[in-house]
Amino acid sequence: MLNFGNNFNVPNMILRFLTLFCLSLIFNELQAAPGDTSSVKTHVNQLIRTDPSVGATSYKSWGIFPIQGSNVHKVMMKLSFKCPTGENCGEWDYLNFVYLRRKGSVNSTSLNLELARFITPYGNSFSSAWKSDWMIDVTDFEGLLRDSVEIEYQHTGYETNVGRGWIINLEFVVTEGTPIRPFKNLQNLWQGSYSYGDVNNPINTLLGTQEITLGPETESMRMRIMQSGHGGESNEGCAEFCPKTRTLSRNGEVFSQKLVWRDNCGLNAVYPQGGTWVYDRGNWCPGDLVYPDAFDFTVSPASVQSFEMTMPDFIAASYANYVVRAYALEYGAPSFQTDASIEDILAPSDRYSYRRFNPICGNPQVILRNNGRNALTSAVIEYGPAGGIKNSFTWNGNLGFMASEEVLLPANVVWGVSSGVFEVEVISANGQTDDFTFNNMMRSNFTTPYVAPERFVVEFFTNNSPQENYWTIQDISGNILYQRSGASALTNYKDTVDLPVGCYKFIMEDLGKDGLSWWANPDAGNGFVRLRKADTGGMLKIFNADFGTRVEFPFTTGSALGIENQMELNSDVRIYPNPSQGKSQLSITLEKPMDVHIEIFNSLGQVVSTLNPSKGEIITLDLPVVSAGIYFVKVQTGASSETIRWIVTQ
Repeated sequence: MLNFGNNFNVPNMILRFLTLFCLSLIFNELQAAPGDTSSVKTHVNQLIRTDPSVGATSYKSWGIFPIQGSNVHKVMMKLSFKCPTGENCGEWDYLNFVYLRRKGSVNSTSLNLELARFITPYGNSFSSAWKSDWMIDVTDFEGLLRDSVEIEYQHTGYETNVGRGWIINLEFVVTEGTPIRPFKNLQNLWQGSYSYGDVNNPINTLLGTQEITLGPETESMRMRIMQSGHGGESNEGCAEFCPKTRTLSRNGEVFSQKLVWRDNCGLNAVYPQGGTWVYDRGNWCPGDLVYPDAFDFTVSPASVQSFEMTMPDFIAASYANYVVRAYALEYGAPSFQTDASIEDILAPSDRYSYRRFNPICGNPQVILRNNGRNALTSAVIEYGPAGGIKNSFTWNGNLGFMASEEVLLPANVVWGVSSGVFEVEVISANGQTDDFTFNNMMRSNFTTPYVAPERFVVEFFTNNSPQENYWTIQDISGNILYQRSGASALTNYKDTVDLPVGCYKFIMEDLGKDGLSWWANPDAGNGFVRLRKADTGGMLKIFNADFGTRVEFPFTTGSALGIENQMELNSDVRIYPNPSQGKSQLSITLEKPMDVHIEIFNSLGQVVSTLNPSKGEIITLDLPVVSAGIYFVKVQTGASSETIRWIVTQ
C-alpha cells in the first residue's frame, strides 16, 4: 500500500506513471484470487481538533486503490476513534464527514462526494483508554475508488482545540471479485444543507424536482440518500428533536415514506456518555454513524428519471436545517442469477458496535442478502466455531435483488473453547450452489459468556420512577423464568434465583430510556442493579446505572460449556443528588476492598480537589463544597477508572 499523506506534490506525470506501473503488477495479481482483501489506509493516527474561529477543520490524504478496470466486489470503510494520549477527548456531538474529493492528481476537479457521516460522542467523561470503531459499506462508490484518490475527513465544531480532540484512523477494506453489478455512472440529486422553517424559503422549494437522463448501458440504478436533522428551534426542537416524515417519489409515484428519525439512541454502543446521549434525534445519535437509505430500481437504458423529495410544511422563528446528500448510481444488469451472501455477523462478535448484546451462548445472529437477479427463497446456512462442530439451518423466505434480512440461527452451538473464530457459510441457495461462492462465508472473533453460580441474588434498588423499570431472566428459548416488576420507589429488592446448568440472559429494561441514574434527569433519583453471591453476598456483577434503554447480559450457569470463565467484575460509582446545590455524596461499590484515588476537575480540566479514602468494598464520602458549575469526578481503582459529570447549582 502506498500512502502519500498530505504531501502529494511530486510531479504528477512521473508519479502517475510509477504508481500505475506498480499497481498493474500488484492488483492484476490480486484479481486472480476473488475473495481476497486488500487494505487502503488513508488516515493513520490522525489528530483532529476543532477550529473555533471557522467551525470546521479538514484533513486530506491520498490513497492508492485498485486500478481502473480491475474487479472489486465490495468495499468496507472502517473508522476508528480514540482519545489523544495525555489529552481530553472531544466534548460535544459534532458533525463529521468523509468525502471523496479528487481523483488522479492534485489538478483534478473535486468530486465532492460524501462517503460517510459520523456524529462524535460526548467524550468529556471518557478515560484515556477509550477507543471504538465503526464499519460502513461504501461499495456503492467502488467504481470511483480507483487509482489515486484524495479522501478528506472533515471535523466540525466550536469547542476548544487546546488539550482536547480525537485520534482517528480511516481504512478501506477492498474485496476482489466480480461486482454484484457493473458500475456505470453517478449523478447528483441533492447535496447541501437545507433550511427548514423559513417562510421565505420553504424547504420543498429549495429541494425541487431533480430530473436525470441515464446512460445507454444503464439497466439498474440505486438511489442512496443520507439525511440528518440539526438545529433546535423553540417551537418543536426541529430539526434535531422533531420526527418529520420524508416522502420520496420517482416519476410521479411515491416509493418511500418514513420518519427522518432515530428512535434507539438509548441503545447506543457508546455508553455512558457525558451529554444527552439517550435522546432520540433527527436520524442520528451521538457517537454513531448516520446510516443511509438505499432504493433499487430496474430501469431502461437512456431513460429519463424524475425524483422528488418533500417534507411537511413547517414554519419556525429560527430556522432548523436538514443536511442531505442523495445520489443516483447507475449500473448494468446484475452479474449473477442466484447469489446469496452473509453480509455481517451480529453475534457472536467482538466488534465494539455490537457490544450491547455480546458475548452470547446461543442463537447467533447474521445478515443474509440476495445479490442475484432471481428472488432468494431458501438458503442452507452452516455455522459454528472454526475447526469445531458445525450446525446446519435452512432459511426460507423471499428476498428480492439487494434485499437483506436478519436471521436468528438455532441455539444449539457447541463452542468447545472459550474464545476463537466463529464461521457462518451459505452452503446452497434456492437448492443449488450459487453463482458466486466467495461471499458465502464470513468469520468473527468470539468469546463465550460469563459463568455464574447456579444460585445467586439479583439486587435492584429503584429510583423515583419504578414504573419505568423491570428485569427478567430468560432461558435460551426466551421463556421468562424470573422477573421483578411493579416495584415501589426507592426500595431495595433482593431476589434469589436458582437455575440449572444452561444458557440464560438477564435483561433490565427502562421504558424512559434513561437508565436508573442519569445526570440530566435528577428528579428520577439514583437506582442500581447488581448480581451478588447467594452465600456470602459478595459481588458478581455491577451494572452501570447510566445504561440508557436496556441491559442485556447473557451468561451460563455451572459448566455448561466446559469452560471455567469468571464473571466480569467492575465498579459502580454514583453521585447523589446530582445536580446539587453544592452538597453531594459519592458512593463507590467494588467487587472487593481496593485502594481508590479520586480527582475532581472543573470544566477547564483543572484539578480542584483530590481524595484518597480508606480501602473498602463500599465507600461513601461527602464531596467537597465547590462553587456553581460543571465538574468531572474521576474515580481510579487499580488499572481502571470511571468519570462522572457533577453539576452544582446555586
